[in-house]
Amino acid sequence: MRRLPRYAAPLLLTIAAAVVGSPWAPAQAQEPPHGRPAGEIPATLQPALARAEQGMNALQAGLLARLREQMTSGGPASAVSVCRDEAQAITARIAREQGITMGRTSHALRNTANGAPAWASALVRDSAGSKAAAQGIRVFDLGDRVGVVRPIGFADMCASCHGAPSAMAPAIRDVIASAYPRDAAVGFVAGDLRGWMWAEVKKP
Repeated sequence: MRRLPRYAAPLLLTIAAAVVGSPWAPAQAQEPPHGRPAGEIPATLQPALARAEQGMNALQAGLLARLREQMTSGGPASAVSVCRDEAQAITARIAREQGITMGRTSHALRNTANGAPAWASALVRDSAGSKAAAQGIRVFDLGDRVGVVRPIGFADMCASCHGAPSAMAPAIRDVIASAYPRDAAVGFVAGDLRGWMWAEVKKP
């Protein structure tokens, strides 16, 4: 058998380590599937968190203002049209104004277009059935971006359309059934986690 040159052994070990990973090399840090609490992130991610929160505040204010306006003028059944026809456009407009990517999601969706981004899917799934007070802002280091999620609590004004189906007015049930045949966003009570608002911000 031909013997390898003396210098070949270290070279082969280097190649093998690159292919399968060296047992002596430290494992690459991976982001926890539920992200990190906002209070535990490094200072380098704080500016992105601040931008995300600013955008979420603007989105929350814009959606609530439009919902209240429609509730006042046409009642809860009329407000369903805001969620169905306007919410996505409002979200896109505010995200564009803020220069970030944003959305809303939940473990119990009404509009399937509000599915969770992949990086937040484990948190959204595993937080199902919890109380909003038990959750907090979570931050994900996504490499060139930062992902941020903030819990959405179940508010009193949501009960007409997202509470117990038996307690809903027939007109509201009919509108929701027509607009969202696969609706799963019912049965919530005060204090429940309704879902999450999320944002993605590019790192500087």
